[in-house]
Amino acid sequence: MNPTCAHVRVQVIAHDENGEFVECLDCKEIFESSELLEESEPKEDLSDA
Repeated sequence: MNPTCAHVRVQVIAHDENGEFVECLDCKEIFESSELLEESEPKEDLSDA
């Protein structure tokens, strides 16, 4: 994925029982919507544990 694009504006281009594909309206990259959710989830930091 393009590290400079946050994929804020996306549109659904296809979906089926296995998943949903979206296209970023800014960089035109196509990916599964689950990939976008994984990127936006905060990573757990265990350094203070």
